[in-house]
Amino acid sequence: MAAAIDTHSGRVTSLPFTVSDWPLDVTEPLSYRADSCLISVQGSRNESRKHGTFWYAFNGKTFKLQTTLPSRGR
Repeated sequence: MAAAIDTHSGRVTSLPFTVSDWPLDVTEPLSYRADSCLISVQGSRNESRKHGTFWYAFNGKTFKLQTTLPSRGR
């Protein structure tokens, strides 16, 4: 499980899905930068059969899907 934490208010917002089945060459299926509102998710969300890389933007309250790049070879 992953979440965004507001360091001022302490508010915790969890990702609205689980992440599984990421590629073998990926050691961390979630990647982000502290100075960005974007998070990259690699693998499958909620154990679905749709695999890929998904980019979400966090607006301080929710994660909103921005774009998807389907995995090749699946």
